[in-house]
Order: sequence, then C-alpha cells, then structure tokens
Amino acid sequence: MNEDAEFNTKVETTVRELLTNVNRVPFLFVGSGISRRYMGTENWEGLLKWVCETAGTPMKQFYIYKQQALAECGEESNELYPRIASLMERDFIHALDNDALAEWGRSHVEALENGVPAMKIYIADHLLDFKPASDDTELLELKKASRHVAGVITTNYDRLMEEYVFPGYQTYCRQDDLLFSQLMGIGEVYKIHGSVDDPASMILDENDYKQLKERQQYLLSKILTIFGEYPIIFLGYSLKDQDIRDIITAIASCAGERRMLEMAERFIFVDYSPGQSIQTTNYDVNGKIVKMTSISTRDFMPIYKAIANTNMKYAPRVLRQITRQLYEAAYSGGDAQSVVFSNLESMDELPQDAEIVVGVGIKGYGRLVASEDLYEDVLFGNKNLSVNLVIEEYLERYIPQGGVPMYYYLSRYGDGPLGEKTREEIKSKMCFDDYLSKTQKARRGKWRNEQRLSEWSIESLEREFDDNAYKNIFLLRQDEIEIDGLEQMVKKVARGMLEDKKKLDSDIRKDIRIYDFLKYGIPYRKK
Repeated sequence: MNEDAEFNTKVETTVRELLTNVNRVPFLFVGSGISRRYMGTENWEGLLKWVCETAGTPMKQFYIYKQQALAECGEESNELYPRIASLMERDFIHALDNDALAEWGRSHVEALENGVPAMKIYIADHLLDFKPASDDTELLELKKASRHVAGVITTNYDRLMEEYVFPGYQTYCRQDDLLFSQLMGIGEVYKIHGSVDDPASMILDENDYKQLKERQQYLLSKILTIFGEYPIIFLGYSLKDQDIRDIITAIASCAGERRMLEMAERFIFVDYSPGQSIQTTNYDVNGKIVKMTSISTRDFMPIYKAIANTNMKYAPRVLRQITRQLYEAAYSGGDAQSVVFSNLESMDELPQDAEIVVGVGIKGYGRLVASEDLYEDVLFGNKNLSVNLVIEEYLERYIPQGGVPMYYYLSRYGDGPLGEKTREEIKSKMCFDDYLSKTQKARRGKWRNEQRLSEWSIESLEREFDDNAYKNIFLLRQDEIEIDGLEQMVKKVARGMLEDKKKLDSDIRKDIRIYDFLKYGIPYRKK
C-alpha cells in the first residue's frame, strides 16, 4: 500500500469511527473551498476582483478599494471585505450607465426598482453560470453519500448543495425563513449568508454584516440543537477563517462552556492541503481550549466514503416529509391530498413530489404512550409526541402514579386548559426541595453539617460517587445545581440504561423530573 492509500485509509477510519461513536449521521458545514473545488468559483476576494474587472468605469482597480479599506479597518479585521464591498457598491451604481451594463440593467429593472442592490444581482448572475463537471468522481461520491447526511449549513451563495448534491432537501436562504419557520433539523439546507436565487438575501456589505451580527445569536440558537445532537463536518473552511471563528464563538456563548466542550468533540475540520495530516487541534474559544479533529488532505474521497458507510437506511428527504406530516397532523389538522402506498424499503424510490402517509402496523397498533416514553422524550426529544395529547391525556394519567416530567410540554402548550391533577402538581412543586423526601433532606443536612464534601456541585458529586452520583442530587441545594452539568450527567446515565435494555430506575426518573423543573419549569412558572 503506497503512502497516499495508507493515509486515505486512516482518514476514512477516523471519520467512520467518530460517526459510529456518536451514532448519528452528520450535518455538513460547507464553505467556499468546496465550490472552488467542484465548480471553479472565486473566493470572496476573487469575486470582488471580478466585479472590478468587468463592470467598467467608474469602478476602480480592486487594490485601490482594498488599500482604502485596510486604512480604515486594518488587515486583521473581519470587517475588511464587507467594507470593500460597501466602497465598491457606491461606484457600481454609476457603472450601470455604461454601455457594457446598460442591457444587463434593463433585464433586471424590476428587481432594481424594488431596491435589490445592483452589485448583488450582478454577482448572483455570475455565480449562476458555474456548474460542476458531471463526471467529477469526488462529487459523485458525495452525492451518493447524501442519503447519509442529515442536512447542510453553508455560507456559500451558489446552488451547488441544493441543486447538484441534495436536490430533495428543503432550502432556507433568508434569515426570516430560519427564524420563523418550523425547522425539522433533517433533510434541510440552511444558507445562512443568502442565495443567488434571492440576491437581496446575500450577506455582502457592511450593512448586511451589521444586521447579521444583530441577529446571529437568535439564528444560531435556532439551529443549536443541530450542533448539540449531530456530528458536524466542516468542508471548505480553514480553522483560521474569521466566519468560522465568529460562528463557533457565538455557539459557545449560546450553549455554555460545558456543552461547547461536548459539541467540539464531534467537530471534524477537513481542509485542503498538499501536506496531509490527521490531528487533534486545540481551539481557543473565549479563553477556553476545546479539542477538535482536524484533517488536512488533497483527497476528499475517503471522507465521503466514510459518510456513505454511516448506518442510516432511509434518505433524510423522506424522513423530513414524514416528520413534517406528523407535525402538521398533530398541530394543524392537515391531511395529505394525494396518497402513495409503498413498503418502507421502497421509500427512496418514490417520486420527490409524492406525499408520504405514515401507517401503524400490528406491532405498534393502539399502543399507549408509556410514562417511560415521556421521560425519554424530555431528555432526548426523540418521540415526536403531540404536546396536546401529552398534556390533555397522559399527564392526568401518570401524575398520580408518582409524578412525571411535564414542564417540557407545558412550555410548548400555549394557553389551553389544564387538568385538575396537573394544576395541583404545579402548586405542590414550587422548588427543588419539593421533589425530595424527608429522608433525603435529613441526609443532606447531616452531610452538610459534617462538611463531607469540599464543594457542593454536580462535579463534586461525580468525584465522590462516580457512577452513582445521579443517586445523590438531593445533597445539593437548588442554586448549586448547574443545569448543563445535570443534563449531561442524567443523559449519560439514562442512555446507558436504555442501551442495556433496562428500565429507568426511580433515582434517574426523579432526576429527570428535577431537570425538567429546573430547565423548563422555572421559566414556565415566571410566565
């Protein structure tokens, strides 16, 4: 085996093992390097240079705009290229008077009269001319792996992802679409810097970046679940890219330090480089060092092969249709207008415009939602349960049987009426101590009087009790429980029990109710 083949085998094994350990198909975070690789498009600087070279007077040579922006912003500033774009836009408006652009301007008069910036339309037209080679073996491998990719986040304007690689995925390109749509988190492409299909959505100049910065935390919090639940493979970026640094820093701000460290373990950065390496890279996020897998390679084929070998039987586009239909059926009373019957094994072969109807077979027919389902759903959000059904039917059933987590659902319920037992439970559980028995409170008092722990926190319980820390949450007071730490511990214990086909024991069930109260109940009660 030659050196390149041996390295590629290591790359494929590294990526496949990470995906297997996480037990999730990945999300791809795609940057301009991928479009350059497969379509020959310019990077940001090259795109702005092209405008200067083709628009005519009074456009100046690119270096003049760059020198002016450097004098105003500095070379290290992430405002450099937005500033260059703003300077260029002023001259581009006057370039529309040129004979070279007169016909182009007339063909876009409606968009221009509607206030869409002319230079954005000009760039969008240019990028629409680029298409990938139909016989590119790497890109064909990525397309083959697409049924094993949950979704795509990209800062690229072009249509490479949604048109050529993931044509069945739902695409969101405007910030408002991302903020106000019901995202499914599967079978979707999020174009967070806009798209050539809607030039007004493109993030290009200073004003665009100012607006993006104002809304960035809201946008990222909207897709934070993706970073928390899926491995993320960054393609076409460098760890030095300012966009990536800003995004990861913003994610850390939204997620908290502990969760950020956990998420970073699932990040894989793939960077083109003649020199090949696989390493764990230390990355500084707000003064905290997080470790990420970094792969420098000339050949992306083993990355795509590893993704294709991830165990996911049905294409995300089909799962997304199912998820959307279940959501609409639960909340909107909607129904399918046309029905296609098919075995699950054939679902990938259905027409892309076919509406999917989900049926219940003999195995699951008529099965009630068990209390165990509610505990698992509150932790992992994996049951797709109707909030209305849980609150109006199952809370009243399970509260008298020792309690059940409920605030996760109440916080999503709205202003509908609550059952008598639910109202009584809300009144009786006002704080953390209301979830503890007299024996637990007495034991806590004894431990604290004897100063049995050097500090009182989730971490100290884990040091003292190791795998049994979850059984001793009662030793803490409410203000000593860090929710992210509690969540991480409870998920780990519950996941282990479920994977071993064991029922959740009484201690972990109580911990989940406490977690539900602290994370969702306190904000709910304040409302």
